[in-house]
Amino acid sequence: MFSSDSSDVNPYCHLTCTFNKQRFKTKIQKKTQNPTWNEEFQFYVSAPQGELIAKVYDRDRWKADAPLGDVTIQLKRLEDGDAWEDWFDLDNESKKKKGQNEKAQLKLKLYFPTEKEKETDKKASQPVDEPKLKESDKKKTVNEVYEIGPEIGKGGFSVVHSAKRRDNPSEVVAIKIIDKNPEHEEELQLLQREIDIMRKLRHRNIIALYDVYDEPEKIYLVMELVTGGELFDQIVSRGTYSERDAANTIRQILEAVEYMHANGIAHRDLKPENLLCSGPNNEVIKVTDFGLSKDFASGSLKTSCGTPDYVAPEVLKGQPYDNSVDIWSIGVITYILLCGFPPFYGTTDQQIFEKILRGQYDFPSPDWDNISTEAKQFISSILVLDYNQRPSASECIANSWIQSKAPPPSSLNRLESFTSGKISDYNANRKKGPPK
Repeated sequence: MFSSDSSDVNPYCHLTCTFNKQRFKTKIQKKTQNPTWNEEFQFYVSAPQGELIAKVYDRDRWKADAPLGDVTIQLKRLEDGDAWEDWFDLDNESKKKKGQNEKAQLKLKLYFPTEKEKETDKKASQPVDEPKLKESDKKKTVNEVYEIGPEIGKGGFSVVHSAKRRDNPSEVVAIKIIDKNPEHEEELQLLQREIDIMRKLRHRNIIALYDVYDEPEKIYLVMELVTGGELFDQIVSRGTYSERDAANTIRQILEAVEYMHANGIAHRDLKPENLLCSGPNNEVIKVTDFGLSKDFASGSLKTSCGTPDYVAPEVLKGQPYDNSVDIWSIGVITYILLCGFPPFYGTTDQQIFEKILRGQYDFPSPDWDNISTEAKQFISSILVLDYNQRPSASECIANSWIQSKAPPPSSLNRLESFTSGKISDYNANRKKGPPK
């Protein structure tokens, strides 16, 4: 709840936890003096530590959003089971400089659950249709439960096979096999983090991890089998593609990212090869590869990681960052889906990085002449250097371009198709490897 002497404002609240840089934004309240959001956000911290910074802004379509005030709250006051509800005075330096006495307040309710409540919430969050390992399987090896079939993929130190349950051959899965090579100790530690993260996630647009078999010489990850291949390969095989197809694809990625962020996870490596296609017509997008993902509960995000074309500027600067790096990557992917080439182009990684750090991109003619203004505005709202100004995944889903161009999958309404030739060229060049 927000109270101010100002009238005719469009306020929203921006909340950041300094412990892990986790960030949320409320919805914008239109033309109101005393808005009530009634929104609940979950910050992933192991104990009440760090600070909660709440900033209130007045949304402006044409220029920078005006700050209405902010407050910093020390979280150490909270204890297990304690609820702290209060009005907080907002400080506003711009008002002080102008000599105005206008005051604003923000009402917040803060709560840190007991360990028992955390466990109860965790159990309640598990989906009812989550695949369960049979009690009789728990003492068996993977080869006793599954008949492992042909190889369908390969990684740096792993190989993926299709497989089917011996007692139910219609249940087909993918099994990722990792050698326990002592030389791969660092990779195995990252694998454990990836397993921990994937066990937390169950969403229609995220590849599912069903079971893990940790055996003396190998680790077996039993996963959802996806047969539609990578997103860009699928686009090329179709031959045609439309702006509506692009919006529908981005909507699904955003829904997966919204769910990840709500569960305290930042993916940190969203790119075409980590987007797979599934479903009867390969219309369902699946986000995969959580090897670089991070759980907010383990601390702030600082590691420089990602892929050159899709990495956010704050990561390149080596600064602490938050989950908005995933939103930046989605902005880049959207741009490529609509024109077939990346917004930040260079013949070397260094040239690409320099353009990213300057936020230097455009919508060149003739490639963008037939793309809607709403699509360009959507991309422009994301590819901004100040990550505090980027929309959240929820705000992106509510964007007019996503809402108007990406109807439910059952809709038969389509836009005119355009050639996917440029995406074919980009996809081929991407698979040759990075520029030297």
